[in-house]
Amino acid sequence: MTSIYLDWNATAPLSAAARSAWLTAQEEAWANPGSVHDFGQRARHGIDQAKATCARLLGVKPSEMIVTSGGTEANVLAIHTAVVECAARSVESAQALNGNRPTILASAIDHSSILRNAEAHANLVRLPVDHEGRLHSETLRQALEELPQQPALVCLQFANNELGVRQDIAALMPVIRALAPQTRVLLDCAQGAGKARMDLRALDVDFASIAGHKIGSPKGIGLLFAKNGARISPLFSGGRQQQDRRSGTEDTAGVAALAAALTEVLAHVDEVDLRQRLLLESAFARIAKDLPQAKWIGHAAERMPNTMSLTHPGFANESLVMRLDLAGIAVSTGSACMAARGDPSHVIAALGLDPTLVRGVIRVSIGPSTSAADMDTFATTYIREVRALVK
Repeated sequence: MTSIYLDWNATAPLSAAARSAWLTAQEEAWANPGSVHDFGQRARHGIDQAKATCARLLGVKPSEMIVTSGGTEANVLAIHTAVVECAARSVESAQALNGNRPTILASAIDHSSILRNAEAHANLVRLPVDHEGRLHSETLRQALEELPQQPALVCLQFANNELGVRQDIAALMPVIRALAPQTRVLLDCAQGAGKARMDLRALDVDFASIAGHKIGSPKGIGLLFAKNGARISPLFSGGRQQQDRRSGTEDTAGVAALAAALTEVLAHVDEVDLRQRLLLESAFARIAKDLPQAKWIGHAAERMPNTMSLTHPGFANESLVMRLDLAGIAVSTGSACMAARGDPSHVIAALGLDPTLVRGVIRVSIGPSTSAADMDTFATTYIREVRALVK
């Protein structure tokens, strides 16, 4: 039975703080927040408090936070809004799209919820990254200069879910604002919110998506930041909740749990950051000593402290993941969304690595409760299993 969990980027276990907040809300604020009676207003107050907490921790206003069912819905809502807005702007300015769809720019390693939905709504331009997974400002500049008109949206990723590599948002944003002042910017924060201090106002993005289950809240709850309470084009019609930006009865308990989880993780983020970096560096040093061909993809880039994309030539990653699981260690081949289908990682494919290294990539992602003993066991087991596979 698996006893060491090293797949925190797929999802985090429910935190004690989130569980307590969820139960309290279910007991005390269970009514429909749209109801005007006292029961309903307790639920409304719970939502307002939770949104205010999240907004404060992210450097924005509560009115700029929209409750969603998770990071995917937040991304799709932003994409849909940007495309509708772009089409309306083109008509108003007498610069019709001439039957062409608007354009969206995203890096080749963005999450599938960005890439697939951008492709469904617009002409998607996939921006290449370097071997470490970094999107360079000159690449973005060239793409913007080559377009005949400003794109509807540029999608940026705070940190990649498979590599842990952080993008230099401070360097990328001025390029967009200078060359495409009307273009909206969506920042995917699923692997950043709660794992790093973040000031969305300072980052100057128009939208930012957050997935609660990545930091210990229940699955099925997320947030979309919409700058200055931007006019949102709803994905579906209904009861006009959230100022008619996202219909559907809000999940009071879910957003209360998300706020509790975000508060808890950010209270300890600095010490956790340092400890996680040391754990991964120590584990890799031990692995590299015994397996000199082992490679940490993205190691040279600025990255999240909890993620290691690890590979070694000579075997298929599925075999290694199964062997590690039988040994009681849970890791993944990449994004859980796509791994469940058996699809190859588009992230790793975009890096231009040696094919012998691509086949053996696994993702190791740790959390606040991961111990030194856990990582020692992982390193020992990884070395043993790789040696068995490459014989």
